[in-house]
Amino acid sequence: MMETRQLDLVDYLAGISAPPAAAPQINPLDLLPRRPKAWERLVAHVPDEDVRISVSSTWTRVVVEQLREDGRGDLLFATGKIRSDEVPPDLIWPEPCRLILMTAASAIRIHERWCLEDAPGTGLSSTFRFARQQHADRATVSRQLHLLGEEQS
Repeated sequence: MMETRQLDLVDYLAGISAPPAAAPQINPLDLLPRRPKAWERLVAHVPDEDVRISVSSTWTRVVVEQLREDGRGDLLFATGKIRSDEVPPDLIWPEPCRLILMTAASAIRIHERWCLEDAPGTGLSSTFRFARQQHADRATVSRQLHLLGEEQS
């Protein structure tokens, strides 16, 4: 009789479905476009909370990133060239940050993997930042990005 109970317990335990394993959290910075090594070294100290993603229907694709801090404005051009300028910190951007310019389609791909949220910007474009949680509510920003995508096409 004891063997039967042990087998029943084994069968019972085998039938219990294990809770799904939590997906490992990814680093949101790993979702950003790859850049030249010199630029990656320049922005390596910028934490994900200081990254801003700018989507604009008027983006010329000449400059792809900006690093704004300490009165400097470093620009990364699509050609890979880096230019540093002395710029008042509030001239274009209200806070120190790594500003990444991209299409709505590129921002949507990031948003599908890590939730983006609205961020204060200059008003010249729609600006987003990484949400604190990877799987936060995506609905509002998803609609906004799809509208921006329609403007860009």
